[in-house]
Amino acid sequence: MRRLSFLLLILLLLLAGCGDDDDDNDDSSDDDAADDDSSDDDDDDDTTDDDTLDDDTLDDDTLDDDSLDDDTVDDDDDTPGPYDDMTPTGKAVGDILSIASHMSTGAAYRREREFEIQQEVAAGITNVRRGFYWNNIEPQDDVWTFDGYDVMVGLISEAGLNPLAMVTHSVGWAAPGGSPNEIDPAKFADFAGTVAARYADDLDLYEIWNEQNTERFWSGGPNPEHYGLLLEAAYEAIHENDPTAEVMFGGMSSLDTEHLLDPRGVWNFLARTGEEHPDLCDFIDGVAIHPYTFLQQPGPELSLDILGLYRYPDLRTTIDDVRGMLEELGCRDKAIHLTEMGWPSLLIGNDRQAAYYARGALLSAAAGVAGYYWYTFYDEEPGSTIPTEDYFGLYELPDGVTDPDPKPAYNALVALSELVGASRYAGDLGVALEWDAADDNYALAFVDDDGLWTITAWRFGLNLGQQATVEIPLPPGATGNWTLYDQFGDQLDSAAVDGAVSLTIDGNVRYLQVATE
Repeated sequence: MRRLSFLLLILLLLLAGCGDDDDDNDDSSDDDAADDDSSDDDDDDDTTDDDTLDDDTLDDDTLDDDSLDDDTVDDDDDTPGPYDDMTPTGKAVGDILSIASHMSTGAAYRREREFEIQQEVAAGITNVRRGFYWNNIEPQDDVWTFDGYDVMVGLISEAGLNPLAMVTHSVGWAAPGGSPNEIDPAKFADFAGTVAARYADDLDLYEIWNEQNTERFWSGGPNPEHYGLLLEAAYEAIHENDPTAEVMFGGMSSLDTEHLLDPRGVWNFLARTGEEHPDLCDFIDGVAIHPYTFLQQPGPELSLDILGLYRYPDLRTTIDDVRGMLEELGCRDKAIHLTEMGWPSLLIGNDRQAAYYARGALLSAAAGVAGYYWYTFYDEEPGSTIPTEDYFGLYELPDGVTDPDPKPAYNALVALSELVGASRYAGDLGVALEWDAADDNYALAFVDDDGLWTITAWRFGLNLGQQATVEIPLPPGATGNWTLYDQFGDQLDSAAVDGAVSLTIDGNVRYLQVATE
């Protein structure tokens, strides 16, 4: 990709963190008096629209059919084929599909909450992340207010979903100045351990803090040394009360302005915490990141290198970067969760948001993540400092009377879940076929336990409708008919198996399915 202008670097330096979650650090504990989430989300990354990126930075040329070798499928059984080295690995796609939710934590009945849970179940969602705010749950030392959380956790669990508790926020009695740097680790451990003891039967996933590498969520200045103390104390307390729990290093923002040019990349806070705590691997079961793309506008395939000073990798590479840091710390195999991931529809539109949802989920599955948490379920009430903050939802803003309408991204989620939810990633077919990376054509292969293969194919470019023609060889043992579906699960074509299928692709995902003997 051609480098973006230096102006984008200046813009980056002016931004404050990739925002992401919800409530401010105050001591209000009344979820019903005012919606916790009226000031949620990311309030720093969305200051630019698609026009910031020139179409010329991406290669939009349609793939020349002559660039494909007609002999891709060889009848000689001794010739290595593109599927020979493919083996399904990682979780099934459906097991990583998750939501970073803003649902009510109040005890009273909320129509919007129950509708959200119902639609998440219908879409095949597995995990639901929600903030467990210290200032709400323990507003005074040893004074606990769990009623609303009991209701919320009960509703999620009864629906067959897995809640993820993000334990976070300072509270005045533990941090009079408001900074997490004041918190006694023992006090934070008591909070986290009490939550774990209460919900041990329903809750197994914990995330310690939110975007602790930003001033917005760690006032007083992000501090890897003190964060590590809180993390270790919470880890021990949670496991003491729930030995089966999985405790994650808190989700890091992808824009750390104070360490923007750190050569270790956008997740350098993890490495810096490891420097302060060499035994860090003993106190994490996984790591959470928030890999919003550059200015939350381009697709998940874009890589940036601005004048050699700032590097932002594509989605798969950024996940690999985290895995490389974990390897340096001595625990490469720890789970990686994307506990916030999304694009706002305000500037990029509903169609592009839907395409990015599907492409992001597929690329994340290919990278072996343990969770892909879309931020968030509903659009928010307009009024955020940066307008794009209110348009990340899979559903339109509810009015409290009638059920809201789904956005195309929700329909893309349903189709992805239905078509590849039971499948695991098997390999990168585009790489196996030696496609030219400059053409920006993608083909990832997935297979389920019954031998049903799904080839997911699309093209990366700013013009969602820009087309290319590619040849997709079918896997060995393919039998019967192949069937082609669009991004929303509608059948486009079907024919008898005959070696390979010629596809016209664009920025929307296509699903090519075929059974094997």
